[in-house]
Amino acid sequence: MGDQIINFLSGAYGNFGYEIVAVASMLEALILVNFFTPGVLAIALGAVFAESRVDLSLAIISGAAGAILGYTIDFALGRFGFASLLEKMGYKKFIEVVKSKVENFDWKTQSLGFIHPNIAGPMSFAAGILRWDFKKFIALASLSTLIWYILWGLLIFALGDVFLTIFSKYVFLLFVLVGAIWILALFFGRKNVRS
Repeated sequence: MGDQIINFLSGAYGNFGYEIVAVASMLEALILVNFFTPGVLAIALGAVFAESRVDLSLAIISGAAGAILGYTIDFALGRFGFASLLEKMGYKKFIEVVKSKVENFDWKTQSLGFIHPNIAGPMSFAAGILRWDFKKFIALASLSTLIWYILWGLLIFALGDVFLTIFSKYVFLLFVLVGAIWILALFFGRKNVRS
């Protein structure tokens, strides 16, 4: 079963690899859907299949561009009042916590926030709420995202053969692991955000 999935994914990435990576990155960066999309997995598979199906440099640039677009949308949502809707949905404390963290950290710490879209999306949203200068925000988001995507892309590319071997032999266990982590994140993340 694992080999069949790898063959399917290899073909999909051969035909639409850059598009898959860009769209998955953008969706994972969006604060509204980032916990529900497997963007990091799609990006990782792009780096894994870069050896044979896609160019690693273009896959990294596609992923970074998609993420930056997502962060820009998050920023715009924060800037143009979407926070009040989230507060009505019970996320007032979450918004306050994110805003205070963004206000209290310097640019070096904020650039570390772009290590993963689940951190960078809310951070971008808070930057919009706080009415950051858009030029400074987009410079920080673009450069930080590009650095992190290059580092992660190279690391995943280097470990790609190991990943494919594990995936082909233990696909069932990997699906159980990902499912369990996803359910825990949804359950405990939602509980902590609303408390």
